[in-house]
Amino acid sequence: MADFIAVELEKGRSGNIQQVTRLTCGGFILGLRVNHTICECDAVGLAQFLNAIGEMAKGADSPSIPPLWAQELLNAIDPPTITLPHYEYEQLLDSQGSFIIDQSDMAQRSFYFGPQQITALRKHLPPHLSTCSSFELITACIWKCRTLSLRLNPKDTVRLSCIINARGKRMDDLCLPLGFYGNALGVPTIVSTVELVCASPLGYGVELVRKNKAQMGKEYMQSLAHFLVIRGRPPPPMAWNVFIVSDNRHTGLGEFDVGWGRPVYAGLARAVHVISFYVRENNQEEEFRILVPICLPRMCLERFEQELKRMILEHVDDVSK
Repeated sequence: MADFIAVELEKGRSGNIQQVTRLTCGGFILGLRVNHTICECDAVGLAQFLNAIGEMAKGADSPSIPPLWAQELLNAIDPPTITLPHYEYEQLLDSQGSFIIDQSDMAQRSFYFGPQQITALRKHLPPHLSTCSSFELITACIWKCRTLSLRLNPKDTVRLSCIINARGKRMDDLCLPLGFYGNALGVPTIVSTVELVCASPLGYGVELVRKNKAQMGKEYMQSLAHFLVIRGRPPPPMAWNVFIVSDNRHTGLGEFDVGWGRPVYAGLARAVHVISFYVRENNQEEEFRILVPICLPRMCLERFEQELKRMILEHVDDVSK
């Protein structure tokens, strides 16, 4: 597994911690702590590492997909030029300043989206959006319910960021080779106002999510690299008017198997402040649910749940017919 180690860590520092907790039923929980910066890998890279462990635990001499370290493929070009807006790093002021996160009364809750919930949400959409993906639909729904729950000034700005994998067929022009396990992700961001997100039908949010996803490409990744070089890696804003989502359903974490079968659950233990991670509940193709953990101040979380129930349970005309 030495091929996965590309950065020499200082003595006493650990970029990757693994802990196994054995359960009385005979199962076990594998807990992982990963530092994106030190380990230089993302969720897909972590899944590649774990699946390599699983293959070798079952007798393989080497991983079926050899790890490849080629971070230079994502380097900025000299001279760097920013060609796109990068709202994911811009500090946009609103009427309440930065709306700083108060950690004193936080609450966590996870919400399931299965076939019934998806069908109910689709009834809110016009015909031209009837084929939108479950990710687009769920993200638009959560963004709207979350914004409503926060009760921000209607004129304030709100941001939606989608963490998107830079590998695969959609990103062929970036030419990342098979086995690339480093950080290969973008965080394209769309901006709107509280008033528009809250008062508009669900289709408005779906359109914005689609527009946001469409930004992801070679030009975006190059512009992002140039932005980070020119601006010196500014910290991303983490105020409540920011919402970040990461779809972890297709990372490969659910394929991890050391000989006892696939995991019942493979994902983060909770939401991280303004970031929610979508997790597939199980590996049954015929029936599955998407688990979305949400972190909000306690009162806001109660309002969020009520808004979500209202959107899913209320009677709406099937405008897609």
